[in-house]
Amino acid sequence: MKLKVKELRFMAGRPIAILNSWTANHMNVHVGERINLSKYSDDIVSIVDVSRDLISNNEVAVSQEILESLNIREGDEVDVSPASKPTSAFYIKKKMDGLVLNKDEIHTIIEDIVNNALTEAEIAYFVAAVYKNKMTAQETEALISSMVSVGKRLSFPGVVADKHSIGGIAANRTTPIVVSICVAAGLTMPKTSSRAITSAAGTADVIESIARVEFTTEELKKIISKVGGCMVWNGVLGLSPADDKLIQTERILGLDPEAQLLASVLSKKIAVGSKYVLIDIPFGESAKVDKKRALDLKKKFEFFGKKFGLNLKCVLTNGEQPIGRGIGPLLEIRDVIRVLKQEDSPKDLENKALFLASELLELSGKCKKGKGYSLAKEILTSGKAFHKFQSIIEAQSGKVPTIKEIEQRLGKHKKDILAPTNMKIKSINNKKINAIASSAGCPMDKGSGIYLYKHVGDNVKKGEKILTIYSESKNRLEEALDLYKKINALS
Repeated sequence: MKLKVKELRFMAGRPIAILNSWTANHMNVHVGERINLSKYSDDIVSIVDVSRDLISNNEVAVSQEILESLNIREGDEVDVSPASKPTSAFYIKKKMDGLVLNKDEIHTIIEDIVNNALTEAEIAYFVAAVYKNKMTAQETEALISSMVSVGKRLSFPGVVADKHSIGGIAANRTTPIVVSICVAAGLTMPKTSSRAITSAAGTADVIESIARVEFTTEELKKIISKVGGCMVWNGVLGLSPADDKLIQTERILGLDPEAQLLASVLSKKIAVGSKYVLIDIPFGESAKVDKKRALDLKKKFEFFGKKFGLNLKCVLTNGEQPIGRGIGPLLEIRDVIRVLKQEDSPKDLENKALFLASELLELSGKCKKGKGYSLAKEILTSGKAFHKFQSIIEAQSGKVPTIKEIEQRLGKHKKDILAPTNMKIKSINNKKINAIASSAGCPMDKGSGIYLYKHVGDNVKKGEKILTIYSESKNRLEEALDLYKKINALS
C-alpha cells in the first residue's frame, strides 16, 4: 500500500510509524506489531502505533529515525506492508523454554535488537529468559562476541586501560578520581559509562551535571588525543549498541542478568580497545551480590577476559554501605571535587579511589608491584589529578565548578532527617537509599539526591542530622519522604 509521509518531528529512539485506524484495520496490523516501509531500494522495519484523528487514511506519520534512514520528507510516497516476525523471535522463545542457543542464533538476536527488528516486548522476554534460565559459558562467549561485532570498534595510541564497577552501591563515584589519577600517570583511558541502572546515578549522569557526555567517535578521538582520557556516555557512540537497548529494558524490569552483565562490561572494553581492565565487584548484604556470587563473578570475568585477550583483574570490595557522602549527580560531583582538591575530602571515597587507581597502575605496568598506592597518592596530593580532571572536563565542553556554585544548584526543596534519640548507625541499605534518592528525582534532576552526614559505626546524638534529602520538586520531595518513612533504609 502506498501512503504519503507526514512529519511529526519526534525522535522515538527507534523507528515508529503511526497509521490511521482505518488503514491499520485494512492492512490487518495492530499496535506494537511491525510494518515494512520502503522507498526505492531502501527499506526499514518499524513498530506500529494507531490513531483515529492524527492522520488521514492515506498517510503514515513517521519518527525522525525513519526520515533519516530512508532519506524522505513530508509528502513523499512510501510503500507500506506488514512485516513478518523475525526468526530471532523464535530463538527468544527457545531460550524462554530453557534451551541452549548456538552462536548464530545469539548473533541473530543481537543483530535484530540493533536493527530495531524486535519489539520492546520481545527484548523484554529475552532479558527475562536470560535472567531466569541463565546462559552457558559458550552462550555467554557468543553474546560478548556478537555485541562487539555488531558495533563500532576504536583504537587509541598508548597504554589503553579501563576501570569498571558492577554498580549497586550508593554514591561510590570513584571513576572520575581513578581516571584523573591514571591519565595523569600516563595511561590512556577512553572511559565510556552507562547511565544509572540500579543506582541513583551513573558516571555519565554525574559528569553530565558539569560537562557534555554525548560525542561522536570522531569527537571522542580528538578528546583522547588532546587530554588522554574522557568520561562519556556510551549510548551515542555505537559501541556495543545492543547493550544500550538491553540496559533500557533491564532498567524497566529491574533485572540485571549475569550473562548480560558480563557481556555488557566486556563488550565495551573490547570495543574501545582497552588492554588493561580493572573490575570492581562490591559485595555485601545490600549490594548487588554477596561474597559467594562476587567470587563466582570474579572467576567468570577473568575467564572471559582472558578469552578475549584482555589483561583483566577483579578486586572484591566492601559494599555494605554507601561510599562517600553525596548520592545524586551534583552531590556526587561535589564529593569528587573535594577529593581531587583535597578539601574536606570524604575519606572512604578517597581511600577506595586510591586503592583502585593503584591496582590499575600496577596492572598496566606503570609502576612496580607494591608501588601503585604511593604513586597514586603523590599524583592526588600534588594536584596533578585535579589538573587532569579540569583538562578532561574542559575538553568535554565543561567547566569545573566551585563547591559554592554546586551548592547553589542543589534542589531548592530539602528536608533534614534528625536522629530521634541517641544512637549508633548499624546499617545503611544501599538498595533502599538508592530508591529514596531516585524517588526524589535522581538521576534526571541533577540537584536531587541525599547527603549522608553519618556512616555505619558512627554515633549520633538526639536531634543531630543523619541525612538531608534534596529535590527540585516539592511533590518529589514529599514522595521521597513518604518512602523514607515506609522503608527501613537506615538503622
